Amino acid sequence: MDLLTDLTFLHWLTIALAAVLVGSARAGLDGGPLIAIPLMAGVFGARLSSSIMLGIMLTADLAALFKYRSLGSFRHLLRTLPYALAGILLGAFVGGRLSEETFRTVVSVLILLSAAMMLAQELKAGGFVLPERWYYAAPLGLLSGFSSMVGNAGGPIMSLFLLSSGLLKNQLIGTMVWFFFIINMMKLPFHIFAWHTLSVPTLLVDLAVAPLAVASVFGSARLVQRIPEKPYRFFRLATVALGGAYLLFT
Repeated sequence: MDLLTDLTFLHWLTIALAAVLVGSARAGLDGGPLIAIPLMAGVFGARLSSSIMLGIMLTADLAALFKYRSLGSFRHLLRTLPYALAGILLGAFVGGRLSEETFRTVVSVLILLSAAMMLAQELKAGGFVLPERWYYAAPLGLLSGFSSMVGNAGGPIMSLFLLSSGLLKNQLIGTMVWFFFIINMMKLPFHIFAWHTLSVPTLLVDLAVAPLAVASVFGSARLVQRIPEKPYRFFRLATVALGGAYLLFT
């Protein structure tokens, strides 16, 4: 496909929808990428869609950073980020040699079981808080980085970690924003120099839909602020469970 000349109205509509869904997720209305990623892959194929999606995600990351830059918990970020970066390197160099089906099945089952246990605890005792030990943060961070590199599917895992860390809504969102901005910046050199998936045409397409991604971030942020803490935690748990189901059944 000669990207800039061959895009149809349906192609542009798909890209625009992806920009809106990713923007809303970065503002705290999680779940949009679960729709955008398979939709883009179905229309453009895995290789081309991954390059377009990365540009959209970075655009939404920057807009969300402007909104939530001072709200992140850097203590929680530093607990997982080194392991997530190791997961990115692992995904870049050996991800293609592993059985994707086995990996996705194991990760999805872990997500679903953990989400179910956390939901039961929320309903019974008002919340579950993970102990601040490296051996809890390490596997979640590693899985999040690896999943983000090989399939843009790290969101549910990181949400699970932050939900179990006792963070309030705005802190959770701010930490997620910083985490995935750093993760996506780390992925950028691999897409350019190793996988050769980024090009001038894909960046121009991303530039065309950038206003939609930015508008979605700020519009969704206003909506998120109207949601009380407790319902918001249940909402995030629901999107985590949907993320696990998505990995299991796709």
